[in-house]
Amino acid sequence: MNVIKNIWRSVAVWTVCVLLMLCASAPSIAKVEGGGNLEDGKVTGTWTRHEGSGVWTSAEIGLAEDKNGYYFELECFDGDVGYIDCLRGIAGDCKLGPDGRLVWWYSGLLVTPMAEWQRLPGGPWCVYSVNPNVVAEIEGRIETDFQERPIASSNFVTQPNPHSLVGMENNMYINAEVQPFDMTLLGQDIRIVATPTEFEWHYGDGSSYGPVSFAGAALPAERLGEPTATSHAYLSPGDYLISIVVYYTGTYSINGGPMIPIDGRASVESDPQTLRVWKSESQNVADDCLVNPNGFGC
Repeated sequence: MNVIKNIWRSVAVWTVCVLLMLCASAPSIAKVEGGGNLEDGKVTGTWTRHEGSGVWTSAEIGLAEDKNGYYFELECFDGDVGYIDCLRGIAGDCKLGPDGRLVWWYSGLLVTPMAEWQRLPGGPWCVYSVNPNVVAEIEGRIETDFQERPIASSNFVTQPNPHSLVGMENNMYINAEVQPFDMTLLGQDIRIVATPTEFEWHYGDGSSYGPVSFAGAALPAERLGEPTATSHAYLSPGDYLISIVVYYTGTYSINGGPMIPIDGRASVESDPQTLRVWKSESQNVADDCLVNPNGFGC
């Protein structure tokens, strides 16, 4: 009889311990309303942030009182190797945010070995490092923010400078650099990078060249006057106001993630410069300046 009592006592203690373990180990999962699917350009649905991995997913991975644990495995690995579904092209669907990955979620009681946990039905699911709903809002504003960035104007050089001659080829080139900008948008750390890609030359006499992808290059002194891709010769003397428009393409990243192209481009006009073009004349000189001090060239 005592043996039976001891057995029941052990079972009761073991049951209480299991219940305590389940309660103490219950994960705290934050459920956040956001977007899950694209509909007419908008993201809709419910997204959940998994507390352990920090990823956002549309999978139902539990509430605060859930006694289960969760983990995921990538559906596709490097080189498109993975589960059979990977070969069907499903992996290309995770495009609602940067670094989207297709995964299978597994779940099981926390007191059981993870090797025994079962794959959740209904998958696979996409996971992201940032809530796709926030990403959609950022994408909707990023082009405007890029256009409004204070991109610095670039300096350009004319050779020769500041004076030239009618008919002489004036070489021109510009020093345009990549410009990064850091900002906070919707609570996310955003980096925008503006890269000069095209250049449009306005020579001040009504003629222009471009947009072209070539920014020009400096000529050594002994080659001044040679024609180049960006050079220009003036047919009349005068003061010419020269300017160059630099077109920038943009990329952005969210919280240090991969760089994403921005639709559209920004244009920045350089500070104009004045080139004074003179007319030169040559004549034969026959006078002896000692005899005729007022002769041409004396």
